[in-house]
Formats: sequence, structure tokens, C-alpha cells
Amino acid sequence: MLNAKLTKNRLKPKQLLFSKSIPLLKQLSVLRIFLFLCFPLFVLAQAKPPPTGPQLPKRINEKKITPNSSNANALDSLSVNATDADISITDYLIISQARDTIHVDTTLTMAKYYKFNSQRSDNFAYLPLNNSGQALNPLSLETWHKETAPAVGFKAKESQRFLPHQFGYYHVPTPLSELFFKTTQSQGQSTDVLITANIHPRLNYAIGYRGHRSLGKYQHQISGRSQLRFSTRYENPNGRYRLRLQIMNQKISQQENGGLNEASIQDFESGDDEFFDRERLEVNFENATNNFIGKRYVLEQDYLLLSSNDSLQTPRLRLGYRMQSDIQDNRFSQDQAYSGYGDLAANLTKPYDHVYYSLRQFDAYTILTSPTIGWFSGHIRHHKYSYKEAEQLVNPSINEDAYAVGGEWRKRFGSLDFRASAEIGISGDRIGNYVFGEIKQPLFSSFTLTAGLRWQQQHPGFVFEQFTSSYADYQWKNTPEMEQRTAIFAQLSHPHFGKLSLTTTHINNYAYYLQPDAASLAVTPMQLTRGINLLQLDLETGVKWGVFRMDMKLRGQQLSDNKEVMPMPSFIGRTALYYEDHWFENALFLNLGVSARYFSSYKMRAYHPLLAAFVVQPHQEIEGYPIVNAFFNMKIRQTRLFFVFEHVNANRKAANYYAAPGYPYRDMLFRFGLVWNFFQ
Repeated sequence: MLNAKLTKNRLKPKQLLFSKSIPLLKQLSVLRIFLFLCFPLFVLAQAKPPPTGPQLPKRINEKKITPNSSNANALDSLSVNATDADISITDYLIISQARDTIHVDTTLTMAKYYKFNSQRSDNFAYLPLNNSGQALNPLSLETWHKETAPAVGFKAKESQRFLPHQFGYYHVPTPLSELFFKTTQSQGQSTDVLITANIHPRLNYAIGYRGHRSLGKYQHQISGRSQLRFSTRYENPNGRYRLRLQIMNQKISQQENGGLNEASIQDFESGDDEFFDRERLEVNFENATNNFIGKRYVLEQDYLLLSSNDSLQTPRLRLGYRMQSDIQDNRFSQDQAYSGYGDLAANLTKPYDHVYYSLRQFDAYTILTSPTIGWFSGHIRHHKYSYKEAEQLVNPSINEDAYAVGGEWRKRFGSLDFRASAEIGISGDRIGNYVFGEIKQPLFSSFTLTAGLRWQQQHPGFVFEQFTSSYADYQWKNTPEMEQRTAIFAQLSHPHFGKLSLTTTHINNYAYYLQPDAASLAVTPMQLTRGINLLQLDLETGVKWGVFRMDMKLRGQQLSDNKEVMPMPSFIGRTALYYEDHWFENALFLNLGVSARYFSSYKMRAYHPLLAAFVVQPHQEIEGYPIVNAFFNMKIRQTRLFFVFEHVNANRKAANYYAAPGYPYRDMLFRFGLVWNFFQ
């Protein structure tokens, strides 16, 4: 019987959209062999001695280089052992699409420990579902990106995707490689490989691959990802012409099981030894798969029209053009219908939902710099977006052209830093707006005050507006209003005492999915006509006693009204108590301790596989619980090793820990991995 159940979790030829070509594990193996064979070429491409720190091109970036805040004073082994004493870790630069610049960081800190996951991000305000690589349940109000074009929806997939703001360009004096590896849950691994080199001081390329596969502990929950990215940047010898290009291709497949059924929830909470093997627990269905294919590229070129008349010839005015394309293909399929979702639409024999979305943006922009106005960039943007439900003829596809204007301004007034950005739609019914402003002022005794305002309008998403599923109860066509958020924030920070932040947010026309009946999984798109006020207070601080440290991050959040439509815990906390010191004559840096996180009880959102979204359910309150991890991390030269016992306090005899209703959180699990930087 057990063997019969295990075979259900094996990949079939039609379960993954891309399984007909090469399985994910073989893709990873082929990639490793390819990188190994091509590695000498990457080194030889830069055989010429690299430029030392002072010789790096001054026009690589026209904005201020921002040091990594948590590691600005940390000693890195590269600066000690480099063959060229003039090259240091600060010469290995990472440049964002917004032209902000940081340097590569190989230190070992708690911030690196919190980012040691398949998303490579700190998930403080999220709770992951059971299997590694699955969706993240938000514990707080999710941040909107600075984007005015309407999105497709399927918000739960964002944590699995490689998003545009995560892309980076590089400038390195010698070839640089980074390898990320982490074990997953049964038969799989998570990897992220990056190789970058400057073929010429003014020409760089970077290629990366992120792969993930995890079988999971429960029936039918295999998670798989294959994400290839490439970027390059070029500047001609006189610095007048610049080019930047990024290409992303990603495929994501997630088996869906709908969570545990009612009988299995009782078995899970019973503490019976028979069900410690979680594969014995029955799930709602074992025949559904969510597939996502994404293709994105950005091509950007600009030309220097004016420069200063002094000997430095500082750039003054640039004119440029930018093209962006983002294509998304979302598919949900089942071998047979699930009764919990209701009946199929007429003339259908099995569920298959296929949504196609494309967004193309064409920008003409200018960059102006001068001692008087600081740094300013303005643009006019042409949006072309399309939304199509490929397997139905009820609702027509949506195709629209829209225009927007925007800009960004940065200026220093004495000791005060000011930055602002905005984009305003001038045509198009679904184009949003945003305005952002921030000031930063140093105060007494190394304290710094940061304050600002964010105002944004955003379309709720095409799926919220129009969706025609194979299930008859999941078909709707709405005319939603723009969601609007107005936030005022202030932060007081100190390099030793930490950060204290206060944010108040007013939300209008809040859009959400509601599961109104506890006995039915049917959901309805809803939009609140009344406003919501949210107050958030954050404290991030730490204490050090010799080689022992304690760090903590606390968040209190309170809704003024309409709490039932925006469920969130009133308290989220995370702390770590650990030992850190250098061993073996500073050859090894050790980080050893325990970390814990906790959230208060609340009516947690339910995960809905059909919509790939977390929906509001006002029926069941999930008790808050602590999650304690024990970790042993170390750094040897540029290699960081992580050994983690996750959820060591899990009590399977009295299991009541959930990541979403019907989806248990993880039991105790040992995982390990590394992040290894190579500097040639």
C-alpha cells in the first residue's frame, strides 16, 4: 500500500509542462558539466591583468555607491589574500536596474542566514507552506513595487518567480562566480549558480541559473523550478554610448493537492505514530498541477549629449531608449474534476485553465546631472498589454495601449539627502499611478532620521477582473476600481542600537477573494468600498556580550476597522541567540546558536490552488506558535557553510502548527548547504 502511494508522487510525462524535453535534475547536471567545461574560457577571457581599484571606470554609475549596511566594517578575506593588493571586495560591483550600486559581500552574518532559502530573500513577514519552494503565506501587508501597469494576478506565484527588481548588472576586476546549494525535502536540491566577468573594463556579462526540485513530505506536492538569466552592460571608450541588456527565461511547476482532508486533519492532530509518516495522510486531490512559463527581456541604450567643460568631463545630459517585454503563461490542469470546486462548465470533461499575459513597455528617457539640481531622470512610457484566456470563448481577450510619464530626482541639500520618484498615467483605464518621496537626515550621536510618503494606485489584476475557469463556480467578469494606498513612514536608526520604524497606511478600494461558506471552497472576488487604516511599529535591535549576541526584530500591527477582510496577526517576532568568533588563528569564522519566530493567533488566509492566491476565510482561527531553529554556520575564506535543524520544537504528538488552513507547517527537518564565491 505504501509503495502504491509513493508512485503517485513520481513525475509523469504530462505532469510538467517542460518534462518532455529534459527533467530538472538532468538539466542541473548538464549545467554543472557545461559550467565546468567552459570555466577556463571565462578565465582566459580576462587574461589581461585587471584594472586596480583607482583605475575602474568612473562612469560605471552616476549614482552614489551604497555600502552593504550590515557589513560595511566587516573584514573580507579577499582583500587580504588577493594577488593584487590594490583590488578589494569593494571593487566587485552589483548595479541594479535603477542604477543603485552595492558591492559583493562574502561575510557571514545573521542577515545572510535569514536569506539562506530558495528565494534568496528574508521572509520575516511570510510563512512558507510545507514543501520547500511552495508559496509563502503573508503575515503582513504586502509591499507594492513601483509599477503602474496592471498585473495578471496569481499573487502566490510571485515568491517562486525571479522578479525584475532582483536582476543585477555587474562590474568586476577579475572573473567572479557564486554557487548556492541547499538541500530540500526528499529527493531534490536548490541551486543558484552565477558567473560574471569583464571581457573588457567597459564590457561585462553575467549568466546565472537557479534550479529547484523538492518531493515534499506529503502526497502530490512536488515543487520544481528552472530559471535562466543573462545580463550584459557595455560602455564605449569615450563613455558617450551605454547599453544594458537582460534576458530571463523561467519555468515553474507545482503539484497541488488542496491540503489535507477533514479526516487527515484529525489524524495529523491526533499524535498517532502511524501518521508520523506524512505520506499516509490523505489529501483532497492528487491530480492537479500549476505550471508557469515566463520570458522577459530589457534592452536599454543611452547617449551622452552634454558633459561638463572641466577636465573631468562629468556627464550632464543623456538621452536614451528602453524596451521591456514580459510574457507569462499560466496553466492549471487536473486529470479529473474535484467535487469541492463544484461542477465543470458545460461540454467540459476535465479542468484545464490557460491564461496568457503579455506586457510591453517602450520608454524614451533623459538623465540630467548638475551640481544645482542633482540627479534627475524623466521618461515617457508606452504600455502595450494583453490578457487572454486561451481555452474559452465566453469573454474576449483584453488588449490595450496606454501612456504614462514619470521621473526620479535625487539631491543632497547639505547633510540632508532627498529622493523622489513618480509615474502618472495619462491614458488607459487600467494604468495606475505612484508618488514616492523620502528624506534622510543625520542627527546627533550617529542617529539618522528617515521619513517619507508613498502614494500609489494599482489595478487589482486581470484575473480579479475577468476569469473563466473550467469550473462553473469560478467564472466572473467585474469592473473593479483602482486600489489606493497612502503611507507615511518614519525611521530612526543607529549603527549600534538598531532601527525603530513607524508606518501608517490608509487603503481604499481593497480587493480580495472571499471564501464565504466554511462548507464550500467556492470563492468570490470582493472589493471594499470603505477605507482601512493600518498602523505598524517595527523594532530591530541587538545586544552583544563578548562573543555572544542576541538579535531581534519585532512588529506590531493594528487595523482600525474591517479587520475581517485583511486578516493579519497583531504581533510578529523573531529573535536569535548565538555565539560567533574566529577560530584556528582566524582561518574559520563560526556562528552557532538558535533562532525563533512567533506570530499571534488570527484567521489565517487559505491557499487556493486554482487561483494561486491566498483567500480570506472568516471561519477558522489558527493559533500562533513558535518556530525554533538550531543552526551551526561557518565561513572559511569565501565559503559560507550552513547547517540548520528547522522547527526543533515541533511536537508531533500534539501537532497544531499550520501554514494555512489544511496545510500543516513543517516537522523537524535537518538541512544544510553553502554559498561559495570564486575570485579568479
